[in-house]
Amino acid sequence: MAQKSVKSSGTSFLHVLSVTPAGTAQSDATVIPNSSPAVILAAGNSWNGLVLPTASRGKTFWIKNTGTTELSGLRVYPASGDSINALAANAYLEMEENTSAMFVAISSTVWYTFPLLPS
Repeated sequence: MAQKSVKSSGTSFLHVLSVTPAGTAQSDATVIPNSSPAVILAAGNSWNGLVLPTASRGKTFWIKNTGTTELSGLRVYPASGDSINALAANAYLEMEENTSAMFVAISSTVWYTFPLLPS
């Protein structure tokens, strides 16, 4: 059965959020609002970080590190107990400056990433 999407006039399915990364650990990084699907724009700065919401199958976020210098890395952490790709639970994924990735929850505990080019 084919799925259909209905869009009412003036309503967008995709949120665009500018988020300021903070902290250097999962416990003090900026938590991304739970408004999937969303494009997250964040300027990495000295490897500050973002925390994804708790994984739930189908949640999708596109994250763009808008930092422009070699010290503009961005750490993306899963929610506590979750994991990203084949990394250990709670381990972060490093995003270099001017890179983008799509994060898709494939279960209630695992996020997969898909790099986006050009960045």
